[in-house]
Amino acid sequence: MATQTAPRRSATSGLLRQVQQDPSSYVVAAVMAIVLLIFVLWPTVALLFEPRGGDWLDYLTSERLRGITRNTAVMVVLSTVTATVTGFLFAFALTRDDIPGKRFFRFISLLPLVSPPFALGLALLLLFGRRGLLTYELLGLEVDAYGLSGIWIVQTFSLYPVAVLSLASVLRNQSPALEWAARDLGRSWFGVIRTVTLPLAMPGLLSAALLVAMFVLADFGNPLLVGGDYRVLAVEAFMQVTGRFDLGVAAVLSAVLLLPALLFFLIQRRILSHRSYVTVTGKESSLSPIPTPPAVRWGLAVFMGVVTAFLLITYASIFAGAITTTWGIDWSLTADHLDYVLFRTGDLQNSAVYAAIAAFVCAFFAAAAGFFLHRRWVPGRGALDALCVLPAALPGTMLGIAYVITFNTEPLVLTGTAFIIIMSMIIRNLPVGYRSGVSALHQIGSSIDESAADLGASGLRTFRTIMLPLMKGAFTAAFVYAFVKSINTLSAVIFLTSPGNQLASVSIMGLAEHGYWGEAAAMSSALMLITFAALAVFRVATRGRVRLFEL
Repeated sequence: MATQTAPRRSATSGLLRQVQQDPSSYVVAAVMAIVLLIFVLWPTVALLFEPRGGDWLDYLTSERLRGITRNTAVMVVLSTVTATVTGFLFAFALTRDDIPGKRFFRFISLLPLVSPPFALGLALLLLFGRRGLLTYELLGLEVDAYGLSGIWIVQTFSLYPVAVLSLASVLRNQSPALEWAARDLGRSWFGVIRTVTLPLAMPGLLSAALLVAMFVLADFGNPLLVGGDYRVLAVEAFMQVTGRFDLGVAAVLSAVLLLPALLFFLIQRRILSHRSYVTVTGKESSLSPIPTPPAVRWGLAVFMGVVTAFLLITYASIFAGAITTTWGIDWSLTADHLDYVLFRTGDLQNSAVYAAIAAFVCAFFAAAAGFFLHRRWVPGRGALDALCVLPAALPGTMLGIAYVITFNTEPLVLTGTAFIIIMSMIIRNLPVGYRSGVSALHQIGSSIDESAADLGASGLRTFRTIMLPLMKGAFTAAFVYAFVKSINTLSAVIFLTSPGNQLASVSIMGLAEHGYWGEAAAMSSALMLITFAALAVFRVATRGRVRLFEL
């Protein structure tokens, strides 16, 4: 017995000595653990245990719910394929030296990433709906843009930039020397692409497809806005909560939605952790990629031009709708919609204030988590690391329902408050900020904080006075990213808002559903302008040295 208890006593005494030497690190780690346990793990577990056997039986025996599951699978396959293929063509063109108009196409590809997630859905109805500008007014056609086709189009154009972001770095890191070697061996241009470029890019292509699939699964605003009778899991879960207040069935649908999302997330992380794009060793090659044949070069330029023209027209329609008296009926100009957004409702102000608070807390929490979990030894840091990235795998609809289940009853009632809305924004954006902070720490030598520790500085003081200033680029990027995403967020907060804490994104959905297109367009325009202004300030503040989206 003595030989068994001795190691335990030694480990315990060692831990106590570490706590006594640097108590601040353990206090900070304990606070982070409490936050993550309460707002990540507890709601997730509560949602998974909410359904009873009867709820699962209802799902398994309901032909309608099984049909909705099939609808979701069809939507994921179609949108993932087209968005990934479109993203690959864009990424390929943007990494070639002889494609005309690259800078312009690169800039336009960023717009769907920083605009409200449902903006393209709203624009689709304004242009191609029953009273659409292009279909009804110009062509005299009565086209129904609702349904699977509408969702498919919107998700393709709104999510292809996700694939571009993932694939651009993959293609850019390939060594041109391999392409030139294949050409020297007699391969044609298409042969080089088929036997060299595509095989090397295949792990990245699969990773991009999985990432897009996760976004498609989590997409809530577009299927709600343009889906019509074509229901998907995220929308049906929302209807179960708001229409029937059947949290059990809603939790079942959320769990069904979580399974593929979590699977995609784990596979994608495994690919990222094991793949290597190192195609040469030694001195880096200064060669340019092999020249693109004229037909291919101009074909890619035309393709990107068509996609870009569609995006520009859709975004222009939103701004036009903001100053049009009655879309589809009275085309005269008016400022009433802008007056409504700016002066008659506080929704826009709420969104901006909540997003700013959430962004600052998220950036600070992410930087602190990165430092204390990767530069300080704290108990359970592996589990805390997992909890920091877990929200990336949770669909927003699921998180919102989980918060309703968890924080609508004792012992912690938070629903209807601004606090729970802000916390949902923080948790949703934490994984990106956390990974950004960890990446920044990898570029900072560990000898810096080790020297501070040798001079007697506590972990908290080292973080506050040394590491945080050195991580200011990552902190600023995390802040702006969280602000942009938080001010446009919908899927989680739509369950958490109340009459006194309404948000612009939620109001836009309500206005659009009731046919108030002018007010919806005006509020969408305001959100986009605030987002663009935030990005402009970020670029000026960082002097262009730090990029949110590397293309």
